[in-house]
Amino acid sequence: MRALRAALLATLLASCADDAGPDPFAGPVPATCPTTPREQSMVITKLVLLRQPTPGVSDGFDLDGRVSGGDDALSCRRRDLTAPDGRTGIDNQFSLLVPAIDTATAGALDAAIQAAINNGQLMMAVSVEGLDDRQNDPCVSLTFRRVRGMPFVGSDSRIDPGQTFDTQHDEPISRVTGRMRDGVIEAGPFPLGLPIAVLDARFVIPFANARVRIRWRADDTFEGLIGGSVSAARMIEITQGLTIGGDLMSLVRRLVLSVTDMDPDASGVCQSFSAAVAFEGRSAYVNP
Repeated sequence: MRALRAALLATLLASCADDAGPDPFAGPVPATCPTTPREQSMVITKLVLLRQPTPGVSDGFDLDGRVSGGDDALSCRRRDLTAPDGRTGIDNQFSLLVPAIDTATAGALDAAIQAAINNGQLMMAVSVEGLDDRQNDPCVSLTFRRVRGMPFVGSDSRIDPGQTFDTQHDEPISRVTGRMRDGVIEAGPFPLGLPIAVLDARFVIPFANARVRIRWRADDTFEGLIGGSVSAARMIEITQGLTIGGDLMSLVRRLVLSVTDMDPDASGVCQSFSAAVAFEGRSAYVNP
């Protein structure tokens, strides 16, 4: 009798599953999402190059699907990190260099980036399109674009919400589809150029396989994370075009080559390094 009841229960559950239809979150994310009239844009109001608050700990993404130790040749023997929430396999070797960059700017790294955002020199907007649901949506589109305008900044030293900015059409636009679960959007990999401004230096971090995670809060503010791999050769080339001293340029080159952990070539030499940045955002309107 007990076996009969178990069989009937299994049949009932299977029937209910069939009635519910296919799981919209199953399978790969579609390349394009259905168009809907609902969308939400934000402007990035804070951008921070992630450090290691304690040795071996940093937020970021597991970019290669591996938990690498010091003996892993595929990561050029660079040991993976652990996220503050305990996730392992985090790839963010650039976090080792951020303190050195901060020292080179006399401790002004974070303040310099924030000043560039607040004065309108460094503004990026993210638009969430194809929205069906504010909390759970199996397919949403993200558009990253540089914007221009003179932002109003509040007493908290952050750009006020609800302002309108214009798209910079002479700058690249990146698009990717993703999914939203419980108000958190995850998407990638995709190519993304992330602009950075530090004092007199203006450059773009060229992520080849960027991943993004965005938490959309109930008050229409956002917090997020961007991570990916960056070509060491490309980053060194960018550095050579900056108006910085030769000593600092040589230092950056040595440091970049010391943290490569991605994309090993045929001889086992890694060609890229992993990096991650955190950001915050507030609602905005973006003229296309």
